[in-house]
Amino acid sequence: MIPIICIIGKRNAGKTYTMTKLVVELKKRGYRVATVKHSAHDFNMDQEGKDSWQYTQAGSDVTVISSPHGFALIKKIEHDATLSELSRSIGSDVDIILAEGFKQEKAPKIEVHRKEQGSDLISRSEERLAIVTDEKLGLQQLETPQYTPDDISGLVDLIEENYYLKKEKEDDIFLFINGEHVVLNQFVRTLFINTLSGMIASLKRIPTLVTSIDISIRKKGEQ
Repeated sequence: MIPIICIIGKRNAGKTYTMTKLVVELKKRGYRVATVKHSAHDFNMDQEGKDSWQYTQAGSDVTVISSPHGFALIKKIEHDATLSELSRSIGSDVDIILAEGFKQEKAPKIEVHRKEQGSDLISRSEERLAIVTDEKLGLQQLETPQYTPDDISGLVDLIEENYYLKKEKEDDIFLFINGEHVVLNQFVRTLFINTLSGMIASLKRIPTLVTSIDISIRKKGEQ
């Protein structure tokens, strides 16, 4: 699974500043980064009156706006999407996902703290990877590494150490069932990869170098 780290903190603590600096430092080190922003309010990426807006208003469940330089996808959902679901939409061509918010998710957290907001933290200690703070916190938080807002390099060092971003990776394989990520043991991972690779090798007009394989099965039976 692609590493996902949540950047959380109280309002105006500096989460966006920390996220931006992390992206810059990770990109400087050669990583591909995806960012996710959680909003408690509804939003509309499309402009009223535009063609894509009309498609959405007409009932299109998924609308894609594409240009030579990128694309945006608007998808109707009936619940607040989980990080697992969002990770699936992002795809596998990134090295790490940084998510601002999502404090209820069971994912590693970097909490951004400011002295003027009090000493209490909002993250659970067992999920806390690091604290970005403008003051040295006390004994209760000493078990968690602390970084100043300007020590982003040290924070990325910690991320690399914990998620082995520098090491050569084995082939990645992700299984999602009903939108939720399922962890595979090594035997099943190897079985999937070898079986799919063997089947694809027997097909005609397949590129000599295969770097990714995406398969989606949607069952049409009774719900």
